[in-house]
Amino acid sequence: METLIAVTILATAMIGMAEFMAKFAHATKTSAVQAGALDLATQRIDAVMHSPTYASIDSMAATETVMADSTTYQRQTIVQHVGGGPTDTQDYRIVTVAVTPPGGITATRKTTVIAAF
Repeated sequence: METLIAVTILATAMIGMAEFMAKFAHATKTSAVQAGALDLATQRIDAVMHSPTYASIDSMAATETVMADSTTYQRQTIVQHVGGGPTDTQDYRIVTVAVTPPGGITATRKTTVIAAF
């Protein structure tokens, strides 16, 4: 009888531990995918900031599929030009990069403002 109780207690503990490990593995994978998305967004923002000319920033607006660490991401670069006309006192671009990982994980977004140089 004591053996049966001990086995029941052990089985309950093992089931609880297995559930914890499953949740931990999922959280670890989600975190790694989000970190990859943040890296891709940062790389794109850096590429835009280092574009050869200010006018060429507009041509960097695109939607692309990117593969990193065996994961496929959708990366969208949005460029909004503010001002820049002959009578405008302001001329800058707002660049937003949104990277969407697979599996319904929330997209990572980074935004920067770049003025004429």
